[in-house]
Amino acid sequence: MNVRPEYNFKVIGRNLKKLRHANNLTVEEVREYMQLGTVQAIYKWERGEGLPQADSLMALMYLYGTDKISDIYGGSKELPSSFAKIIKLCVK
Repeated sequence: MNVRPEYNFKVIGRNLKKLRHANNLTVEEVREYMQLGTVQAIYKWERGEGLPQADSLMALMYLYGTDKISDIYGGSKELPSSFAKIIKLCVK
């Protein structure tokens, strides 16, 4: 049986920040899109002090224009194409 991978929160945070910058978005714009009250959660994710919940992760992937989980978590895992379609449908 395979063992669940461990995720490096710092790497994930750096990747989230890189994706935000690559899309020329401010933290405030991401906060508005995510409908959060403050920017603190976004800063926390980008510092690697926590991870977005699954629904937030899917929304960020859509906002940042990626359907590859490896763009955020690192590694080589790509989402199945059916899951990528679900992401696009869920966050419209």
